[in-house]
Amino acid sequence: MAKRKRIPRIGMTGAILAMIVILIVLLGALDILPPLFRAAPVVNPTETPTPSATVTIPAQATFTRTALPTTTPSPLPTATATLTATPSPSPTPTATKKPLPFVIRGTPQALTHKLFHPQYACEDYLFIGGQVWDLQDAPLTGLVVHLGGSYGGASVDLDAKTGSAPVYGQSGYEFALENKQIAEDQLFIELRNTEGELLSEPTFLTISPECDSNLIIVNYKQVR
Repeated sequence: MAKRKRIPRIGMTGAILAMIVILIVLLGALDILPPLFRAAPVVNPTETPTPSATVTIPAQATFTRTALPTTTPSPLPTATATLTATPSPSPTPTATKKPLPFVIRGTPQALTHKLFHPQYACEDYLFIGGQVWDLQDAPLTGLVVHLGGSYGGASVDLDAKTGSAPVYGQSGYEFALENKQIAEDQLFIELRNTEGELLSEPTFLTISPECDSNLIIVNYKQVR
């Protein structure tokens, strides 16, 4: 007789396990399963992009034409005249001129030579003579009368002592020049002492070409 195959029986344990599995699946599907029993999410490995070399092209330099600063010429300084007080030179003390002791008495006189020298012709000589008196109008002899300058272009430098020509008086003097019968104003006369010191101011004479004026009288008087 043929034997029957025994069909294995599912026990209580297997049924419980099956129910647990189903419950887990349901709970998982409903997102009620506690985190302890959740399946860990499968994380697909993500490719980490390999950094590639980045070529940075520098921006093209832009050249901007900058206007050069305009140089404004500075105005030239204007020369300003500054008035500077220039100290005046101190006046040099001038020695006070001492008045001379003799002056001409009156003015020189032009006369004819015939008063003292009638023996000569008018064309022969031009005479210049006179006398000298002191403070008491006494005649002074021994002084020097000087005649200088020029006559007719010729230089004149002559001396005559008072008292040497008594025809004019006790203190008379005289000069006799060749009469050129010309007008002349470059002859001067002055009184000196024997040391050559001036006793009077020089005086220029006026000479006439006329025969009645060829004797010039010049007298001196002491005043100080």
